[in-house]
Amino acid sequence: MLVYALQALLLPPVSLLVLALVGLVYGNRKWGRNMALTGLILLWLLSLPVVVNRLGLWWERVPPVTAEAVAASKPQALVVIGGGLQFDTPEYPGQITLHPRNLLRLRYAAKLAWDLGLPVLVSGGGALAPDDVAEADLMAAILDHEFKTPVAWQERDSRNTAENAGFSRELLRQYGIDNIVLVTQAYHMPRALMAFRNAGFNVLPAPTVFIGRSGDSRFLDWLPSPSAWANVFLLAHEAVGMVWYGMGLGMGRDVAPFI
Repeated sequence: MLVYALQALLLPPVSLLVLALVGLVYGNRKWGRNMALTGLILLWLLSLPVVVNRLGLWWERVPPVTAEAVAASKPQALVVIGGGLQFDTPEYPGQITLHPRNLLRLRYAAKLAWDLGLPVLVSGGGALAPDDVAEADLMAAILDHEFKTPVAWQERDSRNTAENAGFSRELLRQYGIDNIVLVTQAYHMPRALMAFRNAGFNVLPAPTVFIGRSGDSRFLDWLPSPSAWANVFLLAHEAVGMVWYGMGLGMGRDVAPFI
């Protein structure tokens, strides 16, 4: 929990809010006024969907999967990575279900599984969940019961993206599977692709739910939106994660579930 709290404080938009507040506290000094002004301007800019859309286009460099790419890669299985749990949901038995981003991944995974005729592996242990609850269990149940898509394998131990890759590799190696289609959100795909390739897979990336949007902007894109701040946090989290993994950190099982 401490790790996740630190992430929330150190990444935008909260870090920019802290910057602005500190500047206001020392507003009687020139550097304090400059700090407050900088924090407030950045907070405003990053609240605009038109700005965040452009950041998404820059970051989400992996394009949607195509039929030509599938034919060339000859995948043997589809792997979908867990995207988190939703707690305190009394309308569901057990009061735990999947986070909405997890459901979006499953929806696309189900479509691809039917289109491509591939067996599915779901990967996710649920780092913050009780010991008897794993994302993979809930993912498999929802794919089976709600999306009518059977699951061939469940990887239930991973706490982060690197472990998603490593544990999935150990499981699928037993079946001689090296070529996979990988499903996750577009903002998460660059880091997930790095982790799964480092684990030894030949990966065909299949990103979904793009933050970046090309084309003409709409009027509402120029108005502040809380969703823009949420997307900025996700993009910043992934940027830090790429640096972290690029330094060779966070790739082992004994590392705390940072990202």
